[in-house]
Amino acid sequence: MTSRDINKLIKEGDKGVEKLYASHMKYFNLVDTWAETLTNGDLLDEYEISQCMERLTGCLMKLGTVAGALEALMAEKEHGEEVKGYAEIEKVKAQDVSIVKAKARDKISKIRKWSTDFRNYFYSAQSGVVTAQSRLKRLTVEKGAKRVDRTGETSNE
Repeated sequence: MTSRDINKLIKEGDKGVEKLYASHMKYFNLVDTWAETLTNGDLLDEYEISQCMERLTGCLMKLGTVAGALEALMAEKEHGEEVKGYAEIEKVKAQDVSIVKAKARDKISKIRKWSTDFRNYFYSAQSGVVTAQSRLKRLTVEKGAKRVDRTGETSNE
């Protein structure tokens, strides 16, 4: 999903935001499912760990682009609100800067909340990928040390 698509949805109002969330609910649910599996310690073999890594990498790719687009939109709108605020003031004083910035942040608070949702799930998926990579590497090295198969690293003895 591109920034342009996200802008269109945001301009539609609450219905557009609902569409954005609905189109990405699958990825939120996948992150939640794998988080539950990792929390329970239910990963048993290399196949399941590989699945975890691949699925969560896909989630990273989907959620990261939306989070980035929302952050860019948020920064753009916040800057626009600040410019409007400064234009209304004849002579800008130090305290006016804080007030204008606070008002601008308040006007984009909804976008900030949406961006945070997507970014937090992105970070959760990222943690899952790193965990799966570490575990897969450990299993491969252990197999090689035991000389169970040829996938693991072994010493040059």
